[in-house]
Amino acid sequence: MEFEGRSRIRAHLDMAPLIDIVFLLLVFFMLTSTFLIPEAIELELPESETASSQVPEGIVVALDREGRVAVNGVEVAWEGLRETLASLIETQPQVPVVLRSDARSEVQQLLRLMDEIRAAGGDDIALATLPSDGPRGDGGN
Repeated sequence: MEFEGRSRIRAHLDMAPLIDIVFLLLVFFMLTSTFLIPEAIELELPESETASSQVPEGIVVALDREGRVAVNGVEVAWEGLRETLASLIETQPQVPVVLRSDARSEVQQLLRLMDEIRAAGGDDIALATLPSDGPRGDGGN
C-alpha cells in the first residue's frame, strides 16, 4: 500500500500591500505634520507682560546675543545689512519690519540694528517678544 506524501504548504507573504500601507502612512504623516522654518540664528526672545499674540508678517530681522544678524532666516553681515533691507523694503513698502532680538543681546547692538533698519527706509518696526508667565495687570485673564 502506497501512501501519498503530504505536500508541504508554503506560506507566501505578498509584499505589495505592505508597501502600499507604509506609503499611505508616510503620506498621512507628511500632510498632517507642521513644518518649522529653521532660523538662521538661535534666539531666546525677551518676555513681556503686555505682549499680544500676532503672526509675524513682513520682513523678519533677528539679532542674537553675539551680535549676528539674520534677515528672513538668512544670516547677513553688518556691512551688507542696509542694502539688503533697502531692497526688501523697496519691494514691500507697506510691510512692517519685525525685529526679533535675543533677551541677552546688548542694548547698543539693538539700537544699532534699529538705526540700520530706519536708514534702509523701514519706518514700521515691531519688536517680537514672548508673553510673560508671571502675574498680569488685568487680573490674570
